[in-house]
Amino acid sequence: MKEPDPHLLERCRQGDTEAFARLVVEQQDYVYTLARRVLRDPEEAADLTQEVFLRVWQGLPSFRGESRFATWLYRIVANCCLNRLRGLKRERTTVSLDEQALGNLPAHGTDPHAEAWQRERQALLWNAVEQLPAGYRLVVALFYQQGLSCAEIAEAMGVPVGTVKTHLHRARLNLAKVLPQGGEHAV
Repeated sequence: MKEPDPHLLERCRQGDTEAFARLVVEQQDYVYTLARRVLRDPEEAADLTQEVFLRVWQGLPSFRGESRFATWLYRIVANCCLNRLRGLKRERTTVSLDEQALGNLPAHGTDPHAEAWQRERQALLWNAVEQLPAGYRLVVALFYQQGLSCAEIAEAMGVPVGTVKTHLHRARLNLAKVLPQGGEHAV
């Protein structure tokens, strides 16, 4: 995630709605992607994205810049996702996985068989990630999909770095149990 221009953030903090609209355009894909990964429902993710930016707008005047904007934003997303998951659990709503949201992989040459296998591996992997508990899914998405460090994830989630590392370790162990190991079908 690219950090927004400090001047743009300052304009947003002062209530400039045009600057905020630009900030939303710059950041909405990152917010939606993370929400989609955690919530596993495109409509819920879209609703949550709007909720996140409402909270960002309300919270920007008090954002002091002591941490990176990305970390602050991901903390808002993480908190909103976890709150939404609790609410969905109470409603006992079943959420479906849209396989198309697994993302496109970069081409690995011109071999169509290799590209097809790579897409299949990616789908298997993210399907397995989707089965992890919400906290593990969130950490995996932030670490592998968004490229945040353990320290950045810890700051975003408001937990110790050790907790993030433990979640990553346990997520990897869970994935190793369900994904094919060795041979030509290994992920």
